[in-house]
Amino acid sequence: MKKNNKNSLNIFPKSGSEPAKVYKRICSELAMDGNVHLDLGSFSTTIMNSYADKLILEQIGKNFIDYGEYGQTKKIHDRIITILSRLLNVPNFKSIQGTSTLGSSEAIHLALLAHKWNWRKRQQSLNLSIAKPNIVYSSNAHVCWDKFALYFDVEPRKITVSSLHSYPLEEILENIDENTICVGAIAGNTYTGDIDPIEELNSKISEINIKNNWDVGIHVDAAISGFVLPFLKSPKPQWDFRLSLVRSINLSGHKFGLVYPGIGWLIFRDAFFLPKDLIFSSHYLVKPIETFTLNYSKGASMILAQYFSILEHGISGYKKIIKDCSKTAQTIREKLRQSDCFEVIDQGILPIVVFKLKSNVSIDLYEFQLHLKAKNWMLPVYEIPGNFEPEKLMRIVIKENFNPIMASLLCDDLIGVCQNLNNHRL
Repeated sequence: MKKNNKNSLNIFPKSGSEPAKVYKRICSELAMDGNVHLDLGSFSTTIMNSYADKLILEQIGKNFIDYGEYGQTKKIHDRIITILSRLLNVPNFKSIQGTSTLGSSEAIHLALLAHKWNWRKRQQSLNLSIAKPNIVYSSNAHVCWDKFALYFDVEPRKITVSSLHSYPLEEILENIDENTICVGAIAGNTYTGDIDPIEELNSKISEINIKNNWDVGIHVDAAISGFVLPFLKSPKPQWDFRLSLVRSINLSGHKFGLVYPGIGWLIFRDAFFLPKDLIFSSHYLVKPIETFTLNYSKGASMILAQYFSILEHGISGYKKIIKDCSKTAQTIREKLRQSDCFEVIDQGILPIVVFKLKSNVSIDLYEFQLHLKAKNWMLPVYEIPGNFEPEKLMRIVIKENFNPIMASLLCDDLIGVCQNLNNHRL
C-alpha cells in the first residue's frame, strides 16, 4: 500500500534528517511563494544592508526580555525610544516613555489600554459613574482597532466614510462623550494612504473638552507614515506631539523604518500618560524587570536592526530614501494618468500609489491581477469600506529597493495588460 505523502507532511517525523536535506526540502516548497521583492502591495521592508544581516544573525538567539544578561541591548532600546521621541517632537525630553513591540498592532493595543486606564482613573477621581468606555475612529482604520475593542471590552464607535477621500469629522465629533477613552486618527490608511485631518481634529476636540470639562485625547496610528512624514519637505500636515491632544503615536519600523518584520514602536507624549498600573515587575530572571508589552519573550535582533538603520542612514539618509521613493511614486502616477486605463486616487503625500480602472475600461480586475502575477508582479485588489458603492482599488508601495527601471517596467506591464484585456472585450 502506498503512503499518503500529503498526510505524512502533517506528522511529526519519527527521525530527523541531515540539515542540508532539510534546507533543500523547505526551499523547494518556498519556491512556490511569490518573489518578496515584487510584492508591491506589502509595506514590509524586504532588504537591508549585508552588515545588518550579519548583525541580525549574530544576535538572533538573544531574548530581549532578559535585561540583566543583555543590559547593553536594553540601553540601545531605550536610546531608540529617546531618538524617536525627539523625532516626533515630544514637549518634555526629561519625561520620555515608550516601548518596542512586535508591530503596530501590539503598539496600538498597548496605547489604547493606557488611554482606557487614564480615562478610568479620571472618572474615579471625579467620583463619576463608570459606564462602558468607547473609542471613536473611522472605518478606514486597521482591523487591529476592531480587535482591541472586542478583546478589551470597549465599545467601538466606528464611523463609516461616505466617499473615497472623505473624513467624517462631524460624525466623529458627535460620537465623543464623557466615556470616550480617545479618538483614533490615522496618518496614512492602508486603503488609500490618506492622512486624517489631525490638526483640525485636535482643535475641535480641544473645544469639546473645554466646553464639557472632558479630557479626551488622540492616538495617532502612524504605522505607515511614522518614518515618512518627519523626513518630507514642507509643507506637510501637522500630526505629531506638537498638537496638544496627541498623547501616543505608533510607528512601524518594518515599514518605512527600513527594518525587516517585525518591529513596531509606541511613543507617549509624556511618561505621565503611561499608568504605572500597566507596568509589571517580574522576578523570573537574574533581577526584577519592568515590562509594558502584551507578550513576554521577544527577539532582540530587530531592535538592534532598527538601531543599525538609524545609524547607517541618519536624517539625511532617510530624507534621501523618502525623496527617491516619492519621486518614483510620482513618476508612476503620471504614467498611469496619461494612459487610457487608470485613475489615480491617492493624495500624493506618501510614496504609495493607489489607483482604479477608469469607468470606460470593461475588464475584470481579478483577471487583470492574475495576468500581472504571470509577469511576477504582485498587487492587491481590495475594496474600501464605506456607505457608498464599493470600488475595487489596487496599491503600489514604493520601497527603497524599487528603482526607476523597475517602475518603468511595471507601468509598461500595467498599461499593456489592461489595453490587451480591454481590446478583447470590445
